[in-house]
This record gives sequence, C-alpha cells and structure tokens, in this order.
Amino acid sequence: MNFSANGRECFKHKIIAYVGKAKDGNDYMDKLLKDFLNKNYPDINHDIHVRFELGDPFPNGSDERIRQVIYRATSIFENIFSEEDYIYLVIKDWENEDPMFGNTTPQYLYTVFNTAGADTDVVEVEDEDVDGEKIYQTHKEYSIKIKVENIDYKNILTGIGNYEQGREPSIGQSIYFISVEKNVIFYMYDDRGCLVSSNSPANIKFLYNKFNDWLVEYYRKYFDSIFEKK
Repeated sequence: MNFSANGRECFKHKIIAYVGKAKDGNDYMDKLLKDFLNKNYPDINHDIHVRFELGDPFPNGSDERIRQVIYRATSIFENIFSEEDYIYLVIKDWENEDPMFGNTTPQYLYTVFNTAGADTDVVEVEDEDVDGEKIYQTHKEYSIKIKVENIDYKNILTGIGNYEQGREPSIGQSIYFISVEKNVIFYMYDDRGCLVSSNSPANIKFLYNKFNDWLVEYYRKYFDSIFEKK
C-alpha cells in the first residue's frame, strides 16, 4: 500500500518528472541515494515491510494516545538506527495546506532540522486516490545525509504524531529515514502508525519478533507469511 501527501492512503504513486532544481537548491538527489532507491524502492516502499500500530486503543486527542505514539515510534526508530549511523533523510513538502487537517505550523520542521546544504528537487507526482481519480501534485523534495546523533528525531516524531491530533507544534511533511548500509526505510505517516521497509525479510525480522504485539492486526497474516519461515 502506498501513501501520498501527509500520509493519505492511495493505490498508486509514481514520479512523473523531476521538474527542476528549487530556487536556491543544490544539485539533484545524491547519486548514491538515487541509485539505491531506483534499484530497491522505486516508490520509497517495498512489499517486504512491517506496519506498526502506534495510537490505538486510546481515543483521538487523548494524552494517553500521544504518549504511546511517541514511546512506540521512538522505540522502533532506536532499534533500527544507532547514534553512530549515517542515514539519509528525504523530506517531501507539498507546501500547500492539507484540506482535511491544515498544517498550522508548516515551518516547525525546519526549526528542528536545518535543510541548509540539502539537495533540493521540485518533483511532479501522480497519485490515484481511493476513488480511482488521478491527482497531480508538485512538491519540494529535500535529501541530506546526516549522522543520527545530529537529528532531533524525538521532536520530529512527536510533531508527526501531533499532526492529525490537532496539537502543536505539528509536522505535516512526509519524512523518510533511509539507511543504505542496513537497507531499511523508516516512515511514520501519522499517529496511527509507521512502516519499516526493506528488500529482504532478514533485515527487519528482528522488528517483527520484538514488537510483534504492536503489528497492525489487519495485516498480521500478511506479515506472518513474510517472516515466520524466514
């Protein structure tokens, strides 16, 4: 399953074109990262993945839900990445306000993460929504290689969790944490859950085992079919 802007689910998502370099942007996406994604994750996800429930069973808007979201997202992140790892961050910023929720603090991400020096592209994408209608969008896409200890990931994950809960500060941009060395992509789409993708079950089976109770139940049989005999 693919996700479009701000975590909305869609059935198709493909890049039509790199329209150009954003104003004051650097060169296009780092070649190593671009080659890695094109070869393994053309849609920045993969059929081999685990999807974790973050907010349930607590009701929307509750302090209990937010606390659990932050605890689970941070626990999963820290089990994938160490502070010494160098990873890529890919940030997709549609810049326009989300019609459902509205990004009331659109610049907050850039106060906790400095994109100076990042490669910046303007990308046109085609989405197909749940009704089968095509949606064409253009967004800015930042990519940068950075050491994990230099990422304020706890506040970033908290901001993502706040977004659909009507809390501030919030982060509406889509953010992918990518390790080329570990062949893993971590993506938290909102307070409902997060995805961890790889091109090999062996790379993420430890997450399936360790956080098995957090798996989204609806997809459990699918995850079992990937990991139980691997």
